[in-house]
Amino acid sequence: MGFVASLDMGSGKMVMALGEKSGSDCRLVGVISIASQGVKRGKIVDKLRAKACIQRLLDRFKSEYEVHIDALNVALSGAWVKQIEDRENIKFSRPKSIDQGDLQEMEKKCRSVVGAGDEEVVDVVPFAYYVDKESEVNPVGVTAKRLDVHYHVYVARSSELRDLRDMFANLGVDKIDFYSMAGAAQKALITAGSDVFNFALLDLGADSIKVQVFQDGLVYFDEELPLGCSTIDWDINTAFSINDMEKARKLKEEFGMALRASCKNRKIMIPDTKYCIDSHDLVHVEQSRLEELLEGAIFQMQESGCYEDLDDGILLTGGGCQVAGIEVLLSKLSGHSVGFAKVASVKADREASLKSPAYFTALGLLQCERREVKKPKSGGWFSNFFKE
Repeated sequence: MGFVASLDMGSGKMVMALGEKSGSDCRLVGVISIASQGVKRGKIVDKLRAKACIQRLLDRFKSEYEVHIDALNVALSGAWVKQIEDRENIKFSRPKSIDQGDLQEMEKKCRSVVGAGDEEVVDVVPFAYYVDKESEVNPVGVTAKRLDVHYHVYVARSSELRDLRDMFANLGVDKIDFYSMAGAAQKALITAGSDVFNFALLDLGADSIKVQVFQDGLVYFDEELPLGCSTIDWDINTAFSINDMEKARKLKEEFGMALRASCKNRKIMIPDTKYCIDSHDLVHVEQSRLEELLEGAIFQMQESGCYEDLDDGILLTGGGCQVAGIEVLLSKLSGHSVGFAKVASVKADREASLKSPAYFTALGLLQCERREVKKPKSGGWFSNFFKE
């Protein structure tokens, strides 16, 4: 039994979580969220402000939970990482039962082949297995002479990762493990008893929308759109000549909806002013922009080649999914059933924590780990002689 901590540095929120692990089980000890500063599209653009936010989270965990966090799992995405694909294979001298050690060796091989020069591998996420050239959902336990694995590989500049590690070290966090958002999402949703396998996950963030398509429980497709729900704030600000982004954001959060047809028209006051607008007009602006954003996400899902195979529909997470009626709008645009993502791999005393879109990535990171699988040692030719 041990503790694991994680950090999700979003543009709108910065979230730190602490979990207690026992084998494959993880229980949430605590999670804290604060407004993010100095971060855009997941990348630090103002080191002093971002560092101050992280320090606040560390201090709050120390005061509220009496825990000093000195190791973190950190998610990187957007401008931090570049995604490439890699295919590796291993041939056995004779048919053998594939085990976790074989998969570990394949991942090591992938990391050694891809990581070179000024680039470092952040995460390796398999999206297809082939056993003797036949597709297999889970190759462990299958007897074969050849194993092929297709990977999403996420790489980042070594110099930037060094700067990140130095920043965390100055905060007293000595051990940092980096992971991709796709890897965290897979760990959050897919469990041994999972009943969803073929679906799309849309993470509606402030500065970007992440589109991941899962097939047989694996992240088959992963793409990011460089526009997010903060564009709605700009539209509201421009449409009603508010000239204050903070007031526009407050209007969206308090009165915004995804469907104009569901909105009862009334006069609403622009915050901190004496001016009113019609709620119908506000929702019309928001729906128009949301339709553009969601249609872009639908196009990416179609590009995956698996759009017709989303038997388990589309799941939503991220701050944008809290807009009233957004699941109805997306269902109308896509023709698929739409629901909200819930973390299935972590246990918590409060069910609301597992459903909160703000906590989704941080909780998934709690289950991320790089485990060394030791292969059993051979007894040599003498002992093998007596096994025959």
